[in-house]
Parts: sequence; C-alpha cells; structure tokens
Amino acid sequence: MNEKKTGKLVFIGAGNMAEAMIRGILKTGIYRNDDIIVTDVVPGRLEYFQRELAITGSADNKQSVAAAKVIVLAVKPQQADAVLHELTGHLPGNILLISIVTGFTTAKIMAALCQPVRIIRVVPNTPALVGSGASAYCCGNGTTDEDAHLAESILKSIGIAIQLEESLMNAVTALSGSGPAYVFYLVEALLKAGREIGLTEENARKLVVATVTGSAHMLLETGLQPDELRRRVTSRGGTTEAAMEVLNKKGTQPAIIAAVKAAHKRARELSA
Repeated sequence: MNEKKTGKLVFIGAGNMAEAMIRGILKTGIYRNDDIIVTDVVPGRLEYFQRELAITGSADNKQSVAAAKVIVLAVKPQQADAVLHELTGHLPGNILLISIVTGFTTAKIMAALCQPVRIIRVVPNTPALVGSGASAYCCGNGTTDEDAHLAESILKSIGIAIQLEESLMNAVTALSGSGPAYVFYLVEALLKAGREIGLTEENARKLVVATVTGSAHMLLETGLQPDELRRRVTSRGGTTEAAMEVLNKKGTQPAIIAAVKAAHKRARELSA
C-alpha cells in the first residue's frame, strides 16, 4: 500500500487514460475518492466517473483547480493550448502538474502558463487501460524527489514506469507509446494468415493471443535476449526456418525499424 497523499488531485480531461490512472490510484490507495476531482466538457463522462468510481466531476476547470495540490493534464494535444490558456493566472502556488499530453514539452507548458510550475511530463501507453502499461516520465525544472516519487507511484499503479531525460521522450513516444499498434498490426497479420490456412476466427484468435502473451512472458521470465529465444524455436530445415527466410527476404525487421524511426521523426515535429 502506498502512503496516502493529502490535498486535492485534479484530472483535467476524463478520457480513457485518466480513467485508467484513477482506477490504479484508487486500487493502490494513493488518494481516496473524495480527494480526486475530474473535469471534462462531456457531461456523460462526468456522470460515468461519479457513478462508477464515486469521483466528483466538473465542467469548470478554473474552479476545480483552485484547491488543487496536484493536477494531471490529460487532454488531447489539439485541446491542450486552449486549456492551458484558460488556466493561465488561475493555478495555485506551489502546484505540481503532471502532463500526459503528447508532444507538449515541459518548456512549452511552462511558457503557456506564464508562471512557475513544477512539471512532470509522462508518456504512457494504452495497455495502462488493463493495468499493464509502460510509461516513461521526465522531471522539469524545480521538481523535487517527492514529486518524482508521487508520479512514479501513480504510473506504477497502471504498469511499469521509468525516469528518463526529456530529450528521450520522443523516442519513448515512438517506441512504447506507439508500440501497441505495432503489436496489434502483427496480430492482425497472424489472424488473417490463420484464416487463410483453414482456422476459424475464434480458434486463430485464441492461439495468436496466447502465443503473443506467452512469448512476452518468456522474455520476462527467462531474461534471455529475443534473438536467442528465436534461435531456440528455429530448427534447421523446419517450419519456423521457412517462415524466417520469408521475413528476412521481405525485409521485415528493417521495415519495423524504419517505422519506429518515422514515428520518432513525427514526435520531434509535434514537440517543436
């Protein structure tokens, strides 16, 4: 059980990632329900948080942050400029702002708010929705060890968390932030292949999902490098070797590396 924190925690934005974080926070006891406020422009989402999580909701960002000790900025990038402009001059002193807004650097947020704010920038990913997220965070100027500990506690309630320099956050966005899409893309291909060689959709899905999760567990449990595990399942003259020959001939690995680099390039453009 994590140490209970005091003061109001305000989530600006009631999307799926905010929900995942709040569920993790409540499960681990970092904050109580009545210490959390969530804001959103969609009444249905606020009603959902009240009904399902007993979390107070509001459509008024300025009023909600007035008593905040910690704010989690959880809006979409295209909404962030307007929200930051709205909050300018209305944040309490000595506030910690944790941002999960893609592409917004700590310097960009600080400049938009026009006041000194302790900022921690986070890049989570969607498996946080099922408690298996991979998050990285960086600390802006003026943040404390206590701030970092709080952010890490929240992120560990929804998966793993690592602290990095901000210069690496675009790389995290490209690798683990976008990473689930790469895995789902592979799964899509495997399912299609399974259907084309005679399996039903249901059976192919069961086999593929178990194969992906089992392979991930092998990486975790054995500690072996992926190339070593691949070699162990690839017998000379066997079925896996035949498959690997096609993947190598098609340039699959270079294509994946190029895809991640393209995502990295785009992440840098969005952060400019």
